Amino acid sequence: MNEMLKNTIKLTRFTLRKERTFITAWVALLLFIAAVMLTAFENQFTPEELQGLLIMKENPAHIALQGPFFAVDTFQVAHFYAVEMHLFTLIAVSILNIFLVMKNTRGDEESGRYEVLRSLPIGRLAAFHATMITALIVNISLALSHGILLSVLNISGITTAGAFTYGASLAVTGIFFAALSALLSQLSHSTRAVTGYAFLVLIASYLLRAVGDVTSEPLSLISPFGLPLRAEAFVSNRLWPFSIMLISAFSLFCISYFLNARRDIGQGLLPELQGRNYASVFLKTPLGLVWRQNRSTLLSWAIGLFCFGAAFGGILLDAEHFAGENGAFQMLIRASADFSTIELFTMFLNVGFAIVCIAPVLVLIFKALHEEKEGRAEPLLSRATSRPHYLLSFVALAFFASLLMPFVTIAGMWFVSSLMMETPLAFAQTLHSMMVYVPALQIMLGLGIFIIGVAPKASVLCWIYFTYIFIIGFFADLLNMPSWAINLSPFSHIPQLPLDDMRLFPLLTLSAAAIILAALGVMFYRKRDLIV
Repeated sequence: MNEMLKNTIKLTRFTLRKERTFITAWVALLLFIAAVMLTAFENQFTPEELQGLLIMKENPAHIALQGPFFAVDTFQVAHFYAVEMHLFTLIAVSILNIFLVMKNTRGDEESGRYEVLRSLPIGRLAAFHATMITALIVNISLALSHGILLSVLNISGITTAGAFTYGASLAVTGIFFAALSALLSQLSHSTRAVTGYAFLVLIASYLLRAVGDVTSEPLSLISPFGLPLRAEAFVSNRLWPFSIMLISAFSLFCISYFLNARRDIGQGLLPELQGRNYASVFLKTPLGLVWRQNRSTLLSWAIGLFCFGAAFGGILLDAEHFAGENGAFQMLIRASADFSTIELFTMFLNVGFAIVCIAPVLVLIFKALHEEKEGRAEPLLSRATSRPHYLLSFVALAFFASLLMPFVTIAGMWFVSSLMMETPLAFAQTLHSMMVYVPALQIMLGLGIFIIGVAPKASVLCWIYFTYIFIIGFFADLLNMPSWAINLSPFSHIPQLPLDDMRLFPLLTLSAAAIILAALGVMFYRKRDLIV
């Protein structure tokens, strides 16, 4: 066994060094969100307003979306944060571990890096074991950093025990999904397929918890998301759910090691599906190939954002209560007597929806860079396919996503809210107030194309700008950001319908800027060298 794990420690150091930027960015972002949200809640709500928010525990849609309320004598900021953010943080930690493990197991095999490692004097399981140790270190770091941060913030309702219980819940969930990803990485030869399996399990776990929290608690106890919530962080701080999660993770780890030691490198345990003998005419075009490669990604994002919108549609009935507890919102209502509380609340939601829709647009346009880095673009471009034609195939798919994602998000919200409201919102007006943000999305698309053409190795700048826009959109008021900083976001120039008058000039200006950026990107892409 020692021979099979030879040089594991050196490979662990190598993996930590290789992934240091990825890990640091995720951990820092999670800590930043926790600090900002807790501070915002502490400053925004009075004790009386927090007690009033308990009305949400009577809303099944809110429970299905964000988890159950646990009985407390006094509802404090810590308890409200646990209700609003705990589940979503668990999901974020799960995604972190899925990507970390997949990238360093199946991803390394698919790209050929694992074969190079195996040519060195290392054990058969050393690289796999190093990835598991790395995941363990990352999750323990998450637990300790969150426990320390929450302990020193001086937020009402947070005790040291509660802070570290919250951190431990993140760690055990991350370890479980790291083990699950390690097992799934043994099934298929394709990173894309295995990642799809992992996200299917993640979505199924979320839905199982949602059904369990609303109808039958035993279902929540078998969900990887329902069980950590039963630790009741900041309330009873139970530890038994963590034991079950760790035992389950250890079992998955053992099965993964057993399978990894017995399968061939680059192969999966599941048989590959056989495709057609001959390609269709559409598939023989660059656009057809790009569509075939990325249609699952597009569909997954569309389904996810439809559910995201639907979840907020379920809590739309509580809009009047939120307004009643928020003085700024009350002032807005008094100044806008022509619109209902729900219409104005929807206006605020639209900004958040539109910003979230940036992510799939950037993911799809940067698939062009991914294909280039993996060496799959070069054989295609060596044939009778021009560079602009090839890049424009990705542009067409991302442009379609910039129209589809806002549509499905608002459709999900409208569909669920119409089932629950006596007088549903007008679909045409609701859709119009959302689709007006499309030019801002296309600015991000144009920026992505420009980066691909001019500085492909600086694509992280787009994601940094996306993070900035996210902070502006969600936390600008709470952070008292100056107007010039807010105006750096393209979304700040979009009229907020129905409160604002429709203004075509900023929309046309944003669209023109997006076209110019895209044209420059395509022009420079035609001239630059491929990434090697």
